[in-house]
Amino acid sequence: MGEKKNMENDESPVPYLRRTRTAAILLSSLCWGLGISIPGLSLLELQRQVGVSLQEITLSLTARSIGHLIGSFASGFCYDRIENHFVLASALFGAGAVGAIIPWVQDYVFLLTTMAIWGVCTGYVDTGNNFLSLGLWGKKAGPVLQAGNMLVAAGGLVVSLVVGPFLTITPDSSDGNITMMNSISNHSVEDYVIMNQTEYHPLPVHSDSDSVDDTTSLIWIPYCIMSAIFILVSFLYFRLYARLANPIMISTDQKDPATKQHFTDTNETLHFRILLLCLLFVYILLYVGNEAIFIGFLYTFAIKCDVEFSPQIASLLTTAFWGGFVLSRGVAILISRVLHPRTMLIIDLSGCCLAALLLSLRGNSSGVALFCGSILMGISMGSAWPAAVTWAERNIRINGKVTGMFLVALSLAYLLYPWIMGIIITIYSIVSVMYFLSVLSVASLLMFVVLQIVASKCRNIGKLQNKSEKVYKIVAGESIDFREEIHDV
Repeated sequence: MGEKKNMENDESPVPYLRRTRTAAILLSSLCWGLGISIPGLSLLELQRQVGVSLQEITLSLTARSIGHLIGSFASGFCYDRIENHFVLASALFGAGAVGAIIPWVQDYVFLLTTMAIWGVCTGYVDTGNNFLSLGLWGKKAGPVLQAGNMLVAAGGLVVSLVVGPFLTITPDSSDGNITMMNSISNHSVEDYVIMNQTEYHPLPVHSDSDSVDDTTSLIWIPYCIMSAIFILVSFLYFRLYARLANPIMISTDQKDPATKQHFTDTNETLHFRILLLCLLFVYILLYVGNEAIFIGFLYTFAIKCDVEFSPQIASLLTTAFWGGFVLSRGVAILISRVLHPRTMLIIDLSGCCLAALLLSLRGNSSGVALFCGSILMGISMGSAWPAAVTWAERNIRINGKVTGMFLVALSLAYLLYPWIMGIIITIYSIVSVMYFLSVLSVASLLMFVVLQIVASKCRNIGKLQNKSEKVYKIVAGESIDFREEIHDV
């Protein structure tokens, strides 16, 4: 008996090196936060480097976003078929190598290409972080997801501190023509450049005779530091790949006590899986659109609304928002141990609705209300995305394709909503930002209520179907298999 027990322990690869693998996931989350925050801060440096207008250089951010969308979609299939640590290690190494090239690129088309490739690599990293967390911890992945997303936000804050001293060009915020904003998100970070009245004002490109030439730019230093961190973390994942012989995928990870109960208790039908995935896709589009609009337009709203904050006070407002955002993710690491993801999501989404209502009613005329609403919005948004992923894992089986689908919806939201909001502002006014935000906040809460109702009803139907099948097998004298396979979507 004792020998058989030892053999069973040896067969399970998950408990072994679990802390090391968790630390690796957290480090790659920090890398992701570093990698997707630095392009927005260095945008003007890259513009001078390739000698194009500001309108043209902003397309590099679009190219990166499209690459991230492609990477998120393609990685779902790779993580289901190739050893996960090897895929993530390759993505980290590729992101580090491409990141080191970007500050030296002199050709505009080549810059767009490298940005797109970089986006593909970060898309793989983003999917891998969430997928490995769920595969390693199962239903107990909540604190790990919260910690990872907190480090994503922390990575963006670190970049803003490190890159600043190496910038030789800064936007003139006093004329109101150009507003640079660096947006940091859970489970995605996006950068926006928003022009006054949707007009683009190209900055002058310095020639060799100017006092500041291309050789004085030091932006390559933070890029190389970031690339070195990416490559070092990739070596850790290559080492894990060499130590672990079996693929660590959710579909083969049923011997782990953290996920075993999930596989034996899940009563999931194919119709239920398709329905819930479609509803989750819509929910992510609504909620992440909420994040994209608030993060992307908060600074501009503070300056253009009736309160008319100065650039310094508007920057302080965004700092207050991010302070609440990071604080919420840190506290959520502990709270997620005792609160069900359903409860956390209801609290978070209700807080978003309350903050949006306050900003819609008083944010345009009261600076105090604008600060209070922004801080409340940051606290409410901080833990919403990791809680949603954990809730999904408790209701359906999460594989690489499903994780990739989540991040495709996230990327689409960050691509579409700022463009839609820009059109609405042009037609109406800057105040429409908060009205649209309120609509999305309420819609997100209602969609989650629908999700919860559908999940509860379908789960009960699945239990009844399973019981009926077991009774039939008992009557027919057949053996019962309590672990039936469900086809992946």
